[in-house]
Amino acid sequence: MRTTFWQKINIELIAWPLGLILLYMMKPDPKSESLCLLKRAGIPFCPGCGLGHGIHYFLHGQWDTAIRHHWLSPLVVAVLLYRIIQLARLQYTDLKQL
Repeated sequence: MRTTFWQKINIELIAWPLGLILLYMMKPDPKSESLCLLKRAGIPFCPGCGLGHGIHYFLHGQWDTAIRHHWLSPLVVAVLLYRIIQLARLQYTDLKQL
């Protein structure tokens, strides 16, 4: 049985760039409702809180603000970009074999 183009597409290669695009386009508003499950459950501390806003500000070049929201935001963006490039290379070699 022959593998088709759509069977070879890596979902992770779609998810990470889409996530970064959505974080770039979001409007961080402290008054809006939080998406954090721990905060919704009433737990006051969440190690990831502020990461989405930090990534947004980092992608907009506001590095000081990004680090103030979450100190790991530059590292997370770097890791995600590395992973996207890695997946794109693998996807290219897989599709080249079709």
